[in-house]
Amino acid sequence: MRRATLLLALLLAALAARPVRAQTPAEWLARGVRSYQDLDYDSAAARLRTALDSAGSPALSDSERVWALVYLGATELFREHRDSAAAAFGRLLLLDPRYRPDQLVFPPEVSSLFQEARLTTRAVTVAAPPVTRITSAGDRFVVWLYAPSYHPVDVAILRANGVPVRGLYSGGVGDSLQVLWDGRGDGGAAAESGRYVLRVDSRGGEGRVVRSVELPLDLARERADTLPLPPPPGDSLLRPEHTAAKTGARALATGLVGAAVTMVLPSVVSGGSSGMGERFAVAGALGAAGIVGYQLQRRPQPIPENIAANRVLRRAWQQQADSLRAVNDARRRELRLVIRAGPPRVVATP
Repeated sequence: MRRATLLLALLLAALAARPVRAQTPAEWLARGVRSYQDLDYDSAAARLRTALDSAGSPALSDSERVWALVYLGATELFREHRDSAAAAFGRLLLLDPRYRPDQLVFPPEVSSLFQEARLTTRAVTVAAPPVTRITSAGDRFVVWLYAPSYHPVDVAILRANGVPVRGLYSGGVGDSLQVLWDGRGDGGAAAESGRYVLRVDSRGGEGRVVRSVELPLDLARERADTLPLPPPPGDSLLRPEHTAAKTGARALATGLVGAAVTMVLPSVVSGGSSGMGERFAVAGALGAAGIVGYQLQRRPQPIPENIAANRVLRRAWQQQADSLRAVNDARRRELRLVIRAGPPRVVATP
């Protein structure tokens, strides 16, 4: 019996010495909400702050942080820590300016203090598509600003080193505001490839900047695709422009035979006289005619109708090629940008 008792004591000691698994931030959040619902506000505040401050993995998502902050604000209000409650609501509004407490979950005094925190919060959140392509005159990089309350803001594009590129907006922002950028600087020239930031400065009642948010941008200029030029008309499409060359033997033979006959039959040529000069003259003329005919038949002769048809075909090809060259020149002059936006970051706070 004494031995069994000793073994049991050793087992309990070993179990007590085993490390307890650390709770995740999400588990601390769930315990804090349960404590709030049980009206144990001191425990709720401690557990909710642990969930928000914990570096455990996985960390709270933005939506979970909003959930923790609204319960923390309500908890601190019921603990009569009004300033701490307002601070929690202010942190919430910086995460999600459009959040409103559920009036079915939280009583009117929580909604009232939350509304007060809204009216004193001068900040915006920035949302933009991760990738934007500007390939035509009407394309724009679209940025949405969301604010808890109306206040003045300045929106500008700057280079990564802080050099201003273009001011986009200066004025008031209410619940939301859309800001557009066409990828050009103040002078109208397209921005060069590189790193930029879209900066939003929120101003307080005295006009001073109380908070700034920057959206990092990676801009790349792309070359437009050009169209290939059409190939010139091939031989299979063109008509022959000259006749085929002949040997000319027939014309030569005819001329030579005529000359021979002239020499043999002087009576036919000279009217019965035996004049050698006339016979030689006629024979020479016939022989020369045969040689000329021989040369002419060996030389290709142009075919006018085929030449005209080929000219029309070549002109049509030239017009098409010139048109495509003009299109390619216009495409090379087009503004083609790809803008990639990173996650926004707060660079200045009150």
